[in-house]
Amino acid sequence: MGSLARAVLNWVSGGLLDKLLGFVERREAQKLAALNSEQQRAHEDRLSARAAAKDIRLATAGFWEMRLLTFLIALPFLVHLWLVAWDTYWPQPWTVEKLPPPFDEWEGAILLSFFGVSVVGSGIKAVAGAIAYRDVGRR
Repeated sequence: MGSLARAVLNWVSGGLLDKLLGFVERREAQKLAALNSEQQRAHEDRLSARAAAKDIRLATAGFWEMRLLTFLIALPFLVHLWLVAWDTYWPQPWTVEKLPPPFDEWEGAILLSFFGVSVVGSGIKAVAGAIAYRDVGRR
């Protein structure tokens, strides 16, 4: 987050943003400090893997093939969602069955990832971890 945007949001929130971010930074720093060296290496490896995955997503985001592939993967789940909603709101003579395992458990996660919700959550965790790692590195 840019410093101007952070300052504006902090002013609008009456200082709540800085308090919240400070709490998150301290909490992550405490968690990281409590880890042993092997756990810290594992944490660094996870951060590196996330950064590499982000680089791959950014590098392939402009290709129409990736957008088509994402669409085709999400399409069956979206159609199922629409059919369930249609049958719920306007009962039909046919019924929509639930998806077979393991897709019945994954459908929500797939749909949320399609809309970027889980990516945003992971991004927030990654930023918090990066801030905590940066702060521990200064000590």
